[in-house]
Amino acid sequence: QNDPEKVATLLVKKGLCPSKLDSEGKSAFHLCASRGRFDCLEVILSHGVDINVTDGTGFNALHLAAKNGQSDCLKRLLQSMPVDATDSFGRTSLHHAGNKNV
Repeated sequence: QNDPEKVATLLVKKGLCPSKLDSEGKSAFHLCASRGRFDCLEVILSHGVDINVTDGTGFNALHLAAKNGQSDCLKRLLQSMPVDATDSFGRTSLHHAGNKNV
């Protein structure tokens, strides 16, 4: 769900760690990027998430946004993340974006 107010509440009042991986190797931060939840992504970024953390498959949020064609999230993440970071297969976000024509 794209509910930035709920995300902000969970971060502030409940102390949620948005980059903590669940049992499937996914985090709230990565899910926002991969599913195009731009408003929630903004909230998470504004609370100081570790932007370089990778998910259980070795993708960072930039890779996931590019891989899933989430152009708004991709543009936002490009403002603060290194474009040349590689995933577990040695590919950059540019490789993923090229496959999606983002």
